[in-house]
Amino acid sequence: MAITNQKELLAALMALEESKSEKKTEEFRYVIYARKSTNESEGKQIRSLPDQVSECKEYAKKNNIIIVGKPIQEAESAKEPDIRPKFHAMLNDLRAGKYDGILSWHPDRLARNMRDAGEVIDLLDKNIIKDLKFVSFSFDNTTSGKMLLGITFVLSKEYSDKLIDNVNRGNKRIVDEGKIINKPK
Repeated sequence: MAITNQKELLAALMALEESKSEKKTEEFRYVIYARKSTNESEGKQIRSLPDQVSECKEYAKKNNIIIVGKPIQEAESAKEPDIRPKFHAMLNDLRAGKYDGILSWHPDRLARNMRDAGEVIDLLDKNIIKDLKFVSFSFDNTTSGKMLLGITFVLSKEYSDKLIDNVNRGNKRIVDEGKIINKPK
C-alpha cells in the first residue's frame, strides 16, 4: 500500500502501534495479587482471599491472560506503607522481570495509601509494570488511564480515612453514654 498523504501515514502508524500493543498484551506475564485487611486469626473476611483469587483466575481464563507462579495473597491493611512484605516482594519481582503485570480484583487491593499508589504509577511510567488488569475496574495503560487509576487510589484512601473517623465518632458516643467499647454481642 502506497502512502500518499499525512492522513494515510497517521492511520498506518496508528494501526501498527495498535497491532504491537495487542500482541504485547497477549504475551505479558501477570501475577495475581489478592489482599484483605485482616488476618485469619481475627475470623473476618475468611472467604475474601480465595474469592478474589477465583475471580482473577476466571478473568484470566476468559481473557487469555498468562498467569505466572502462585497467586500472592496477603492479609495486611494497605492503609499504611511498608507493612506488606508480599506486596513489596512482588514489586521487586516486577523490577527483576519475573512478571510484566499484575491482575487483581480492584485497585484498592494494591494501595490505600499514597506512597504505594505513587510507586505503582511510577513503575507504570517507567514501563517496569507494563500493564495492570482488574476484575472489577477497567484500566488502560495510557495517560488518562493512569489518571483514573490515581483518582481511584485517592478514593480508596479517603474511604479508609473516613472509616476511621466514623468508628472513632461512634466509639466516642459509646463512651459518652457510659457503655463499654467492643462489648461482645
